[in-house]
Amino acid sequence: MPTCPTARRIAPRAALSCLAAAVLAALPGPAAAQFTSGNRDVLTANTGAWPAGGVSLGGTTFVNLGLQGVGRIAANATDPATGETLGSISDMQITGFTSNGNGTWSGTFHFLPDRGYNSGATFSNYAARVNTFSFTFTPYTGAAPAAGQNQIAMSFTGSTRFTYDHDANPLTAPVYTTGLLANGTAALFGTTVPVVTGATTQSDGTVTNRLTLDTEGLVLDNRAGKAGTGWVSDEYGAYIYRFDAGKRLTGQVQLPAALVPHAPVGTVNFAADANLNGRRTNQGLEGLAQSPSGNRLFALEQSATLQDSGSGNVGRSNTRLMVFDVSGSDTPAGPAAQYVIQLPRVDDNGGTPAVNRTAAQSAIVALNDHQLLILSRDGNGRGAAGSPVFKSILLADLNGATPLAGFDAEGAAVAPGGVLNANVTPIQWTEALNLLGKLGTNPASELSRFGLNLNTAPGDINTLSEKWEALSLVPVGDGSGQYFLFVGNDNDFMSQTGSLIDAAGNLVSYNAGLENDTMVLAFRVAAVPEPETYALLLAGLGVVGALARRRSRRPA
Repeated sequence: MPTCPTARRIAPRAALSCLAAAVLAALPGPAAAQFTSGNRDVLTANTGAWPAGGVSLGGTTFVNLGLQGVGRIAANATDPATGETLGSISDMQITGFTSNGNGTWSGTFHFLPDRGYNSGATFSNYAARVNTFSFTFTPYTGAAPAAGQNQIAMSFTGSTRFTYDHDANPLTAPVYTTGLLANGTAALFGTTVPVVTGATTQSDGTVTNRLTLDTEGLVLDNRAGKAGTGWVSDEYGAYIYRFDAGKRLTGQVQLPAALVPHAPVGTVNFAADANLNGRRTNQGLEGLAQSPSGNRLFALEQSATLQDSGSGNVGRSNTRLMVFDVSGSDTPAGPAAQYVIQLPRVDDNGGTPAVNRTAAQSAIVALNDHQLLILSRDGNGRGAAGSPVFKSILLADLNGATPLAGFDAEGAAVAPGGVLNANVTPIQWTEALNLLGKLGTNPASELSRFGLNLNTAPGDINTLSEKWEALSLVPVGDGSGQYFLFVGNDNDFMSQTGSLIDAAGNLVSYNAGLENDTMVLAFRVAAVPEPETYALLLAGLGVVGALARRRSRRPA
């Protein structure tokens, strides 16, 4: 291992480079990832062994040190403020994460549910909100099966519903949003937004043309003086809204017309399956993240726009990432840059053609100003048909990708018919963490150590959920320079004893046919960025010894 001179004998820049070399030398040589942006077709279930040495891309080495905890919340849990079924996690943020000094950690989860229960013609009059849970995390690192799924112990502490000014009158109280299906439009924040026409009733009274939100991405602003404020992304409009510390919507980040749905041409239209271009129904801005510097906001479509799609589900893989500069404004008038990422394609039913589905992305985390973690998954698991085939976290690097120019107008296609423009280089990525696989030489999957399975014929309460849609990365804070990566599922409000509020404001019961609990997984990981980053200076000193100790303790 290289020996670095003392801090008094070496310049800071050289010290960072030397430190990076020492950290990377302590890691086992990274094996090639099973799937990358150049090898993205998943033909069989991705359940094999994962390299213990991790993977590298763009100067960053990412190592999965293993699943260390699971927590769950009963599917029929309710929000005492409204009586509605609590629902689950379309995105999450963590605040106050700290070591308790006794092998446990504590913090607060901020969970973002989506639009409430919906099935067929049934949609909930569900006000978009943030649910908070205090939690304690006790990692389990033993080789034997864990005694339970209680390593992440969560306690519900309340919900805060988003509000907005619906009548441009500061003298009237703001009102809540709804999850009812968008079937009309209204003007708000200088744009055309989706609403449900007619009158709807909640605890704020009866409101006409209430704003509809299907919330999918949550960011709590990490900049000084901005505590409690942030951004939330919406799938109905493919929009991003700014909110204040009281969760009141105060503005909107502007998107290119190419992402906004239209029908007929030239007319904004949010009605399901009516649009001719722009975001696909239920495939809006699923990923939202802020860079650690605080200056960049990343927004990623779940899959390709209609005009960038080919035939079938597998033709949706060319999706767009937008990068907004928020250093000067919390609601910039457009993206500073836009890129294409080609998502994995999977065979999720063992049929023909060999690949039949895009592994759409469901959450993102920014490691720095140009690298992201992206949660990409199939649609199989508890709550849907078929056993899981691919649910992985990708490490993506914007450096080297082509910034898009000339593709912002309504209907502008960078991948007409699903074929990417030959002049556009997409974002590179490599698979960094496989939720379904084994780690190193371990004979059993990480999931099975915690009593989870991939069975769906028939499944049970421990079958891995279909939709994993939330990511949050927090430093361990024990001097190791490592992180805990928390991953949450969206249970689609599935309960046999569920409750929802209808359009008239009545609390009514429903039966979704099964119990699909809210679940959180916690992985311990190491992410060593390129030598120039400030994060390395803070984190790298403890990585070398900690990784060596971790591997020596972990059974083969």
